[in-house]
Amino acid sequence: MKNERRIDQIITSSSAAITSGMETIDSILEKHPQYAVELRPRLEAVLWLNKARISCATRPGFIIDSRKYLETKIGSMEPISFWKRISMRYTPQRLAFNATTSVILVVLLALIVNSLVLTARLSIPGDPLYSTKLLLEDIQLAITFNPVEKTDLYIHLSRERTTEFVDLVLEGNYEVLPAAASRLETEIIDSLHSINNLSSQDVAQRQPTTSEFRETLSNEVFILNILKGTSPITAQPGIDLAIQVAESGLMALR
Repeated sequence: MKNERRIDQIITSSSAAITSGMETIDSILEKHPQYAVELRPRLEAVLWLNKARISCATRPGFIIDSRKYLETKIGSMEPISFWKRISMRYTPQRLAFNATTSVILVVLLALIVNSLVLTARLSIPGDPLYSTKLLLEDIQLAITFNPVEKTDLYIHLSRERTTEFVDLVLEGNYEVLPAAASRLETEIIDSLHSINNLSSQDVAQRQPTTSEFRETLSNEVFILNILKGTSPITAQPGIDLAIQVAESGLMALR
């Protein structure tokens, strides 16, 4: 322990002389030969660390020179004009990328809308998109101005209500059958009014349209009667109501 303390004292007192070149490692060891083995590696380490510190030290005036260089470089740069900035922003590559992105977004949006419309058209009462289906039908009726085409559309919607009614029975949703029968009645009444409102110019189309609607109602009554015979007793009141609605439409046509 005493030797270590003495060695530390020697290194501390001789470090400045070694790093400044006033002493060498050998000259220090000659003064303390009894500690030569322990002193040599430590003194060599002191000398190496001093050389490393000098080599890594910042050159005097380095920061000032760097700052001046940057100021000169920035001052020599030509300011970018407004039109040049615009041209840099709207390069052909950027315009092509923006156009491609816009097309992709439009296509994706069209696919999403088409998927939602298709899902809505396949929905039945009680489904989340059923109200959307009814809204789309109202829009289609509103933009159909030809009386004959509008009458055909009403007849098509009456078939759609019958299809929904059958789906409800098959899925066991008997509690909503009265409301579905009421919607079927509304479509049948609208179809009858549309047929009666055909003008003299459309009288040639009235007879074929009336025959088509009569056949539609007859098929609906037939289907509903078959459905009644294969359904539980709890579903029969709603089915009877739908049959009564379709038969009333047939009577009105006669």
